[in-house]
Amino acid sequence: MAPARQPLATLTSRTRRVGYRAATTDFSFTTQMIGRNGSIKPSSDSCWGRRTPSECDGDTGAIRSAYEAACSSASSAEGASNPWHELLYDRLRDRALPALIADETITPAASLWTGSRLWLDSFREAGLQRGDRLLISLSPSAAFAQVVVAALWQGVTLVMLPPEADIDAHLASMDARAAVTDQGMRCGVPTSACATPHTWRPEGLTGPAEPPKSLRDVTGPRTPDVRFLLSTSGTTGSPTWVALSDRNVLSVLATHMPLLGLRNARTLSVLPWDHAFGLVLDFLPALLSEAEIIRDPNGGRDPEELLRLARAWGATHLTAVPLVIDRIADADGGPGMLCSLDGGIVGGAPVSGSLAQLLSGTSLRAGYGQTEASPGIALGPPGHWAANYLGQPLGCCVDIADDGELHFSGDNACIGVWREGQLEREDPDRRVATGDLALRKGDDLFFRGRTDNTFKLSNGRLVAAGHVESVVKQRFTSIEEAFLFSPDGDNVALAIRLKEPNSTAPSREAICNAIGSISQRLIEVRSIPEKDWHRTPKGTVARTEMDAFLQRTFSKEASSSSSAPSSSS
Repeated sequence: MAPARQPLATLTSRTRRVGYRAATTDFSFTTQMIGRNGSIKPSSDSCWGRRTPSECDGDTGAIRSAYEAACSSASSAEGASNPWHELLYDRLRDRALPALIADETITPAASLWTGSRLWLDSFREAGLQRGDRLLISLSPSAAFAQVVVAALWQGVTLVMLPPEADIDAHLASMDARAAVTDQGMRCGVPTSACATPHTWRPEGLTGPAEPPKSLRDVTGPRTPDVRFLLSTSGTTGSPTWVALSDRNVLSVLATHMPLLGLRNARTLSVLPWDHAFGLVLDFLPALLSEAEIIRDPNGGRDPEELLRLARAWGATHLTAVPLVIDRIADADGGPGMLCSLDGGIVGGAPVSGSLAQLLSGTSLRAGYGQTEASPGIALGPPGHWAANYLGQPLGCCVDIADDGELHFSGDNACIGVWREGQLEREDPDRRVATGDLALRKGDDLFFRGRTDNTFKLSNGRLVAAGHVESVVKQRFTSIEEAFLFSPDGDNVALAIRLKEPNSTAPSREAICNAIGSISQRLIEVRSIPEKDWHRTPKGTVARTEMDAFLQRTFSKEASSSSSAPSSSS
């Protein structure tokens, strides 16, 4: 029997709550912790922030039980029990919530459950076994939820891909048995347009349209203890495929979910579900919390549409990157909507001073993590914000090395990476270097830059560009962004963007006094307009592209200067 589809007309008055609360919050900036739940105290000076799931505030219930089951079975991968079974059964079967609101349709939990059983039957009939690698390339939808639930139940390794991924190439590179994709179907292309015979395609909410002709023959062993293979964003280097276990993911869910307050919430979902942030801290918490998931088809790119969805469905939570929050804040009614939210996480990139000032009047939290950390390392209290704030360590042990690099260890540390067609395992008890430079102030962590945002001058001097940029932005509140580079290999120059385009930039002398000894090599400070700043999809500065742009700009100016005729006396 096909799962039920509920049209908009059947919505209850609770679900159809219209409008959001009027914003009365004062947007005055504060760096003091707001006295709400979520304050996390350090355990020691050298390694602080570790909290086991059982110590967290709130009722973790089945989540904690699943995490404990994953821990107890981690050493026996082939014979391990599946910690997701009881959790998914309890949260989805014969229930109205959670519900997914997408494509003008509400899909209740019971329909997600029924559809997942159809997928599970098809997986089993095709011979898909525990530890087989399965590509998931689906747009955020009810079908996505059904497939993920079925794959978790079967214990396969889910290789999460964006909806537009190259299926054939990834089948080979990930040594996968098959794929599930809705490619072609989104634009009306017939199913037969897919060349590979190793593909499932969804038939709406009624499970797969048809099974694959065959499963692909693989060359390597199964990976039964790897639950997800997730790609890093690649914004700070080449993307890496990170292997996460059940224990990894459930440890973060068990520590973070009690603080997010998602039970019976209406969460506006904009993050991609194929990345760690969107999957582990947006989709899965909402799915396991009896929440209503309001999916934005534009992925947060259209602030007016986001505001419309927030009003129409009475959104209470939002988890997003700073770029999306910036877009909302600039829209008419956007600040009021942000202040009306009961909670959510802002993470994925550092927050500027001006945005931190706005967020201080909201209940949104700072979140910090990496795919390698499943992706939870730190979470801030609601409304506790300052420029470059990362939050307070949660669920893992954190320390800062002598060179300023942030390290973590704990059950959130990934179990390996996938390289050249095979899994390279890592010691689960290792100390993981994040590549991020951080500063500790009491319980709080602040971003100072990347270790790979460094370069050498011709004399061999190593310049920590990220640290210098952070100092400049903190010292001069009129500067929104800064970018340090070397135009000639011998000296450095600083590109800045002012918060107010018509304001006066700090003098070179003032900046030299702030940045220490590198000031001896600073030959120019230049204001660059917003349109010339190159950005990643997260909204952070794309350093390679920005450096190339500035190099071209300075090179052209140097050429023009050298070719200009000299004035005669």
